Amino acid sequence: MSAYTCDDSFLRNNLDWVAKATNWNKFNAVASLGCIHQGNCDKAMAILTPYLPGAGGTSGSPYAEGGALFALGLVNANYHNSEILNYLVTSLANASQNEVIQHGACLGIGLVSMATWDMSLFNNMMQYLNLDSAVAGEAASYSMGLIMLGSANAQAMQDMLTYAHET
Repeated sequence: MSAYTCDDSFLRNNLDWVAKATNWNKFNAVASLGCIHQGNCDKAMAILTPYLPGAGGTSGSPYAEGGALFALGLVNANYHNSEILNYLVTSLANASQNEVIQHGACLGIGLVSMATWDMSLFNNMMQYLNLDSAVAGEAASYSMGLIMLGSANAQAMQDMLTYAHET
């Protein structure tokens, strides 16, 4: 309802409801900020800082942090912002074993680097796919598809198909 409007008053007026959200509901509530603020690239970090990992955020929830990384990708989808991409890649590397944060970071990376055909990013996502984590792997595979969008890259398709057959 509020997509692209930058009007997040519903969430702000219902913070008690948002605070009660747990696990993936919290992920989705925070990620919805990305839909609301889509294209508002200049203010994305300021809006999402309370939820982002290691950015002074106080959420303490990997679900909120993962949702914020996904939201950051949604706001910057297809803008190819290298600063945001570097932040997401660094967040992914720092996520260690937290699959939820990896999930959000992978989705964000795919959105920010959509249709760039960047093989180094594709291979980075393949590493997370190969961890055999259903949570991080699902997002990594979506990211791989978004990165290679429109490329018809035979090697990328073969790599993904081979992985699908093997698993």
